[in-house]
Amino acid sequence: MSKRASILKYYEDLAGDYDQRFNNLRLNYMRSVEKMVILGSLKPGMILDIGCGTGEQSLFLAKKGYQVVGVDISREMLLKAKKSAKEGNIKENLSLVLACAEALPFRDRSFEGLISIFGVFNHIPHVHNAFQETFRVLKSDATAIFTVVNRWNLTWWIYALLRFKFNWLIASMRSKEYTVNGLWTYYFSRNDIKRLLGNIGFKVSVGCMLLFVFPFNKENLLFYEKWSMVFEDAVRWKSPFNSLGYYLLVRVEK
Repeated sequence: MSKRASILKYYEDLAGDYDQRFNNLRLNYMRSVEKMVILGSLKPGMILDIGCGTGEQSLFLAKKGYQVVGVDISREMLLKAKKSAKEGNIKENLSLVLACAEALPFRDRSFEGLISIFGVFNHIPHVHNAFQETFRVLKSDATAIFTVVNRWNLTWWIYALLRFKFNWLIASMRSKEYTVNGLWTYYFSRNDIKRLLGNIGFKVSVGCMLLFVFPFNKENLLFYEKWSMVFEDAVRWKSPFNSLGYYLLVRVEK
């Protein structure tokens, strides 16, 4: 099975319980940061959401009055998003399109802004083509917000060291690509993302999210995690912290 086919199958299978699986206090904090940055960055107008999934961010922006086009490779994900839009009585501001990021079915300079949240670009085999497509469909002076999983995220490396997972560490040093449970993933570093997007022509700023917090822990927040979130909010865009979060928060301007 090709990378693309395996990624599509993974997300088609995941659609049914996606919202329940990725629902905890740590991810809720991350989503609040994403939404704050998105609202503070995007101009009014037509916004493209690449990898919209079940519609978390698309629905949020549509409720705020933006015209939103949500794109995903998974029909099942789009059906969930469509159902949520119907239940929320959000019809006029939201369109959903089945398409892949490497070949967007839109004209040049169609959008005032663009988002791609929760590591979508970590699962695109020809990611350089996808980034070029984002540049193509954005108008001049437009802004885009991406989040991608960070190769050098601090929590994972500490976890591996404390548990003497030396084989993991060696493998991580040798390769940026992994396949876990059938899902192919490419891990970016801050330098990777700045180089890729900068070479295309974007002006790039990179921040961190979940600096000292592991996102998939469903337990109540620990005391240190609450304080780490306060600290993270203060240093999000500052070096070296902006290289070490579990996710890289990327803001680009065309």
